[in-house]
Amino acid sequence: MLNRMMNNDNNNNNVRLVLATCTGIVSKVETDGSKSITGVKYTRNNEEYTLQATDVIVSAGPWSCQAENWFENALQLPIEGVKSTSIVWKPPMDEQGNPKSVDATALFCGEDDRFVEVYPRPDGTIYICGIGGSDYITTSELQSSAYLSSCPPKSDRAEAATSAFQTMSATYKEYGELQTVQACMRPCPPDAKPYMGKVPGYNGAYINAGHNCWGIAWAPACGKAIAELVLDGECQCLDLSDFDPSRFTTIGSGRGGRGRKKGTMNVGEQW
Repeated sequence: MLNRMMNNDNNNNNVRLVLATCTGIVSKVETDGSKSITGVKYTRNNEEYTLQATDVIVSAGPWSCQAENWFENALQLPIEGVKSTSIVWKPPMDEQGNPKSVDATALFCGEDDRFVEVYPRPDGTIYICGIGGSDYITTSELQSSAYLSSCPPKSDRAEAATSAFQTMSATYKEYGELQTVQACMRPCPPDAKPYMGKVPGYNGAYINAGHNCWGIAWAPACGKAIAELVLDGECQCLDLSDFDPSRFTTIGSGRGGRGRKKGTMNVGEQW
């Protein structure tokens, strides 16, 4: 939505929206040995381009781990992608085509036959997720752009969620109609903490990724934190030390072990 708004804002000459595939960054070496960002490399329609820049924020969800190569292995970003199916119900209508009222209460069901999470929306639709059967995608697969162009849902999980929800709602059992069956790729670092902060050794390079399913809810706070970091040089609203993007980086050994080899535990479907 933000991208669409910026793209449609013809009166804002300070915004340029580029829809393309990022392939790396361009930097220059300073006298102190550090590197400063000078541009972003990307491809579009099989053509290569460079966009001049002084600052770059990597915020590409689970595929943010591709930035390991962009910054010449200055940091390791172990991320596991959790590919999860979800469904959206249309607003229910009766036989005469009149909308039926829907309880706006969100439901979080236990890990039994009714395992769904139910989120009524202001437009009358209902979003349902947490339906299990997720696929776990490795860091190396994500670095090879696995599911980047297509992230198909699992029909059996959608059917299971439909059945589970209709046992809870007589209205949707009788009048319910699915609007969307979809899947997303949730970005999960091995310690269940996002990556937020500066890229070591680079001036003007930042990471803001790995928020699992909480990215939308956390977006205002995370956006403010990164904005302060970029504009003021430090973050005042949050202590970002626990989210250091280099916390899994093995100093002086090139590409160190992934998060799963550091004794961390699988965080599973939800955290």
